[in-house]
Amino acid sequence: MTDPRIGAFARLASGNVEPVRTIYGNISKLTRVAHGITYDPGRDEIIGSEPLAAAVVTFRGGVGGQVPPLRVLQGSKTMLHAPQGVAVDDVHHELIVGDNITGNILTYPWDANGNVAPLRMISGPRTGMAGVMDLGVDPQRNLIVAVARHKHEGWGVQPGGGIFIFNRTATGNVAPLRTIMGPHTGMRGGPLQVQVWNGKIFATVSNDNYQPPYDRGGFAPKPGCTGPPLPPLTMGSADAFIGIWNITDNGDQPPRFVIHGPATKMVAPAGIALNPKSGEVYVTDGGVGAAFTFLVPQAF
Repeated sequence: MTDPRIGAFARLASGNVEPVRTIYGNISKLTRVAHGITYDPGRDEIIGSEPLAAAVVTFRGGVGGQVPPLRVLQGSKTMLHAPQGVAVDDVHHELIVGDNITGNILTYPWDANGNVAPLRMISGPRTGMAGVMDLGVDPQRNLIVAVARHKHEGWGVQPGGGIFIFNRTATGNVAPLRTIMGPHTGMRGGPLQVQVWNGKIFATVSNDNYQPPYDRGGFAPKPGCTGPPLPPLTMGSADAFIGIWNITDNGDQPPRFVIHGPATKMVAPAGIALNPKSGEVYVTDGGVGAAFTFLVPQAF
């Protein structure tokens, strides 16, 4: 079991250091893990997805300790099942959520609280998405960028994933404007999380293709299971990378810039955040239980 919490660290922190602040406890309404976390600088708020509770929770940016969320988006009207990625559009005052079970992209008022129906929902077979892992929004270009799988066969990274680009105001069963996918992208298992900045797409890719040994209910081994899953890959796996594409890219397009290799120590990079002013990319890695900072001003 994990200890659900959201930790904030000093930007220049390195090594085995304690967080500056931690949000935790039953009153926080955090479940096993917040699969997607984003920071809204426009209102100084931290927003996290709670897939096990089918909810999205929001905290004030400077809080720490056992504190209740500022808002909780949850209920039958929300159409949330297993929310994963979250993004905030400070220009149009909207909250966008990607659902990992339904493959839907749902847009709400940015201050939605309680059992609130989405303003718009991208959903259906024409989207090409089965499980949305994360998303970002480009309000200047009126685009939503989602990383998702083509099919959903249980937990873990599935083959056939890619980057899906939609019009921000699209709704219903619509096809993406563009899709970045194919063998030359290097995304054999599909990307995990994404950030969008200044017409560029930054995505984490682990390609570890981890498959849990139990069925979706967690009560019995899957057919053909002969034992526990393989141990994690070695640090600096050649399969793990951070890829950067232009938001205008389409098709089987290799990344324009790549962070990868043994020196990165990455195994299963997932969460990603950007600091363009300092030329830094931040990545969390579940394979090694660490957060990495890369100084790559040339990537911006």
